[in-house]
Amino acid sequence: MPVRVLHLIIYFCTFYVLWDAAIDLFNGLPLFTKDSFRPMNIIITITSFISFLLYPLTVCFILSRFAPRRLFLSFLLIFISIPLIISFRYLLQEVLGPIIWGFGVYYEPYTFIFYFRDNLYFAVLFSLFGFAYFIVEYSQYSIKQQAELSMTIKEAELALLKSQVNPHFLFNNLNNIYALVYRKNENALTVIEMLSSLLRYALYEQRDQVTLETEIAYLKNYIELQRLRIDSSANIHIDVENIDGTLLISPHLLVSFSENAFKHGDMTDPEQPLTVTGYTEDNTFFYHVFNKKNTFNKPSEVGIGLSNVKRRLDLLYPGKYNLSIADGKDEFSIDLRIEL
Repeated sequence: MPVRVLHLIIYFCTFYVLWDAAIDLFNGLPLFTKDSFRPMNIIITITSFISFLLYPLTVCFILSRFAPRRLFLSFLLIFISIPLIISFRYLLQEVLGPIIWGFGVYYEPYTFIFYFRDNLYFAVLFSLFGFAYFIVEYSQYSIKQQAELSMTIKEAELALLKSQVNPHFLFNNLNNIYALVYRKNENALTVIEMLSSLLRYALYEQRDQVTLETEIAYLKNYIELQRLRIDSSANIHIDVENIDGTLLISPHLLVSFSENAFKHGDMTDPEQPLTVTGYTEDNTFFYHVFNKKNTFNKPSEVGIGLSNVKRRLDLLYPGKYNLSIADGKDEFSIDLRIEL
């Protein structure tokens, strides 16, 4: 974890000032007097602040370097650093101070042992501040790392899901075109042209979001392609006009549900046509697909379309969508609601 030194200095400065003010208030002393701004007191305050800042800095640097894998070593180094910092303050204020400024912090004669014991209070106080700061920063850093890792995994999984969509779409439609050409159907060339247009969208639309109008246009072209493949008289009802086309949606989501309907549906019953409807209310998109089940020529393989799109919805719209699937004996329908 990188140590944000400037951030630490600002927080420590605030803590240092508030702690010093709290002591004055506890002892009934005024916060500021004329003596507070004498050069001597200013120098003592600055050198003390620099010395005391070394405790949280040292704690944060050592813990960020070795903890949590080498916790014992971290505490050992912190323990060793305390006498070094006390010695630094002694050198700065009690050895160099009288030489440079003509005064030190302590007025009466004292031994180094007394000075060392007196400074243990500051060592404990400001080291604890360093521990508290590190724990808060480390928890935020860990949350950020987890979020970045989760996002990386999410992006990788989405890329894999999208890579499955295009070959799946291409494979199904090439089989359809093969059947049309084999039967010398007059719609074969038209279907190839429409497929080319659809593939441009499927293969080259790499944006995270497209307008709902663009996605609906892709859906309409797909349905028309399937109508030509099956029969122009197929019973298909589509109503996706009452939408706010400016809303943004992830591409290639809607067509999977319609693809499933064409794959397993029966479009021969005028009483139960394949129905595709969609509309928006405010920023919410409602989508419904219904089909009568085809009881003949059921494919033996399990397609990836629905499981793929459900997983993409989980990743792209967590907590913002509701998908209901009704899989009956003779009918199949989905109802999708997404907050865009």
